[in-house]
Amino acid sequence: MNGYAIVLASEDIEKIQAASMIGSIAAASDIPVEVFVTMNALNAFETETVERNDFKGGRVAEAMMSASDVQVPLFTDQLEQAKDLGPMTVYACTMAMDLLGNTLDDYVDVFDAELGVAGFLERAQDKNVIFV
Repeated sequence: MNGYAIVLASEDIEKIQAASMIGSIAAASDIPVEVFVTMNALNAFETETVERNDFKGGRVAEAMMSASDVQVPLFTDQLEQAKDLGPMTVYACTMAMDLLGNTLDDYVDVFDAELGVAGFLERAQDKNVIFV
C-alpha cells in the first residue's frame, strides 16, 4: 500500500476527530498519510476556535468535550503527535483560505504548508483516498 490521502471538508468535530485518529494510527504504523483540510473543515483549525473549544458537532462531540473519565486527545494534538511518529503531512487548502480571507497564521500550528487541489491530487495519486 502507498498510504492514505485524507480530505477533510466537514467542520463536524466527530468527523475531524475520527479522521485524525485513522491518520495518526496509519502514520504511527509507518504508513504515509497526506491530510488536506479544505472547505468548512478549516473553521475547526482556526486558533480562536480551538482555544475556545467552539466546535460544531453532535452528541459524541458534547460528550467528548465534557468527559472527565475518558480522555480523548483533541484532533490537533493527535495530528501533531502523528507527525512526530511517522510519515504524515497536513495541508491547508489555498482556495478555501483565500475565500475566508485567512492565512496560515490564523490557524493552529499543525499545517506543514498550504496547497491547492491540483497539488494535493498529485500527492494523492498513488494513495487510498478517504473523504470526510
